[in-house]
Amino acid sequence: MTADATRARQRLFVRDPIMADSEIELAPEQSHYLEHVMRLKPGTPVKIFNGLDGEWLGTISELRKKKGSVAVERQLREQGNEVGPTLVFAPIKKQRLDFLIEKAVELGVERLQPVITQHGITDKVRLDRLQSQVVEAAEQCERLTVPEVCEPVRLLDWVANVPENHHLLFCDETGSGSPIGEVLSQLLAKGSGSFIDNINVVNHAIVIGPEGGFSADELERIRKQPFATPVSLGPRILRAETAAIAALTVFQDRIGDWSHRPVARD
Repeated sequence: MTADATRARQRLFVRDPIMADSEIELAPEQSHYLEHVMRLKPGTPVKIFNGLDGEWLGTISELRKKKGSVAVERQLREQGNEVGPTLVFAPIKKQRLDFLIEKAVELGVERLQPVITQHGITDKVRLDRLQSQVVEAAEQCERLTVPEVCEPVRLLDWVANVPENHHLLFCDETGSGSPIGEVLSQLLAKGSGSFIDNINVVNHAIVIGPEGGFSADELERIRKQPFATPVSLGPRILRAETAAIAALTVFQDRIGDWSHRPVARD
């Protein structure tokens, strides 16, 4: 690893195409953060990515009055596939939701789908805030992609429109499902072509209930779907954010990307 790459402690998501010897203009909030929070100066190395062109090393060429730019030097990592499950969740209280979003991104979700449930504590979701948190978490954990944040919809409306080739693992606190690890291992053993295909994990969704749990009607409607499997997360009732982390962890361990070695970082 080169000295410049080692010293590039700041990592930024940008929306423009990235190529060698190009100049990338930073968003005003990025320039403000780098100059006034991190106290960086022109000439400081940084890493940038856009979800399409891999990760690149660059140098801050301008930084003043909420205006900044990065001179692109060379590619550090090629763009790779970062497929993962969709996390379907009911909005929860602010600080706990912040934690859920950050950890879900770190654990490799492909998509975040807020849903409104009958026992949910709120039906208000600030998508701009969620998007900012997703970007920040992706920058921090060195992902090459930023998960999609979807518009909130009612849970049963979302279930009614799930594509046929998708599979739902819904975490059922009533105990009707088998342990999630057991379910994933059994389905994976069926091989390619089954609902669970470790080569195509993007087609799977993990559904987490609200703090008050699923309603009887919601449970009944979900259980009737041929593409849905109830799963258990153990003998204890978990908070919504804990349930999300637990389910994603087991998923990634059994059929996700935890079987892959870390990619080489220049």
